[in-house]
Formats: sequence, structure tokens, C-alpha cells
Amino acid sequence: MALVPMIDVLAKHLVSDGLAALQVVYLRTLCGTVILLPFMLASRRREIVPPQGWARALLLGVFGVANGVCFFGALRYLSIADTLAISFVQPLFVTVLSRLFLAERVKPSRWLALLVGFAAMLLIIRPSMVTLNMGTILALGSGASMACYVILVKQGASGQARVPALTLTYQSHSMAFLVATPLAVWFWRDLTHAQWAMAVGLTLIGLVGQYLIIKAYDFGETSLIAPFAYAEIVTSTLASWHFFDQVPDGLTLVGVAILVSSSVLLAHHNRPRARKLMAA
Repeated sequence: MALVPMIDVLAKHLVSDGLAALQVVYLRTLCGTVILLPFMLASRRREIVPPQGWARALLLGVFGVANGVCFFGALRYLSIADTLAISFVQPLFVTVLSRLFLAERVKPSRWLALLVGFAAMLLIIRPSMVTLNMGTILALGSGASMACYVILVKQGASGQARVPALTLTYQSHSMAFLVATPLAVWFWRDLTHAQWAMAVGLTLIGLVGQYLIIKAYDFGETSLIAPFAYAEIVTSTLASWHFFDQVPDGLTLVGVAILVSSSVLLAHHNRPRARKLMAA
């Protein structure tokens, strides 16, 4: 969580330099695919072809690209911390979509957390003709598209063996690369050496961060690890202040505190159930 905001710092520099958000996403998926392909060829050659089928894998790529485009696009208008705070509506979308598409039973406590989180979101974005700008809309789109990505992953994993971390990371990049390639042609701009360095840098940081997060879930329960994702709002706030002299206002911080608290309390409430499932 300390590393992840550095991706946003580099991406904000790139979009502020005039690069389209789609080109930034394309550069990240291109570099990630090139870096991971030798490892896949050496140890997991058979898994280069998506085991869950091309249609589902490409759909994952679509939502992965949509998430990146919306998030990086929002950075053009908002600070890193504000963009991240608004995109934290992802758990709210996941709850609703899991009820609709996975037929999961949602307990009253989770619906209560959903309503509290929605109220916190309204406090953060304070929708009006002034504040509901393109940056806010894109940040909300990032949370919604990432929620769709999560639902697809859950559907694909039902009743199947766990996908290795390397394979999952490679598929996330390669499928998004295939989806973004025909679109990036229309937005392409030549890059300076410094911009190429930033593109490679944010890719490497993303790969290391994703690996550490996956390994964390290997060592601890999901309900225990998941709330640590909200530590990113702290590190992203520090990054916004240090690199761009941008700090969220008081109401935004209150909304983030409510959103984080409701999610952490819900995760704590579900921990006994998680332990029973692991024991079974």
C-alpha cells in the first residue's frame, strides 16, 4: 500500500504532460506483458492461453482497461487522494452486483454498511453542478468497472483450482493489452525518454505491488488483509501533498474516515465466518 500510490504519481505526471489516459494504460499493459512473458514461457507455458476461455479473459481485459482509463483520466482533474477516495465505492458496487449476478445472500449488516458507505461517498464528492465534474464521474467509473472485474473473477473461479499469482498477473496485463491496442492507435503520441522511463517505472511498481498483495493473502485471511487496502488513502494523501502540494479538505477526510471505518468493522464482523470456512 506504500508502493501503489507511486503508480498514480507517475501516471498523473504523464496525463498532465498531455498523454491520453488510454495511452498510459496501453503503455503499462505493454510493458507488463513484455516483462512477464519470459517468465510464463519458462515456467507456465500452457497457461499463456487463458484456461477460462478467450471470451471471459477478454472481458476481464475490457474492464481492466476501463478501470485504468477512468482512474488515470480522473487524475487529470483531481488529486490522487480525492480520486482514490471516490473510487473506494468499489465495495459498494461489488455488494450489489454479487447479489444480482452471483446470487449471494447479503446480510442486513452488509446492507447497512452499504448505506453508510454510500452516505460517506456523497460526503466525499458532495454532488452539485459544481463538484460533480468529469474527474468525479471518471473516478466513480473506475470503482464501478473494477467491481465488474471482481465479479467476473469470482464467477470464473467458482469450482475451479486457484489460479497461480504469476498467471493471474500475466493475464491481467496481456488481455488488457489486446483490448487497448486497436484503441491506442487513435490516441498515440510520441514519448520522450523521461516519459518512457516513467511508463516502465509505474509498470514495475505495479508488478511488485500486485505480487506483494497476492503474497499477503497467502499468509493471512482475506477478511484480515482486505482492510489494509484502506491504508492506501494515507499514503496517497502523503504523495499528493509531497509531489503536487494537494491535500483533501476536511469534509473529504471525514467521508474517507466513515467509509474506511464501516468497511473495517464489516470485515471484523465477518472474520468468524471466514475462519469456519477455512477450517472446513
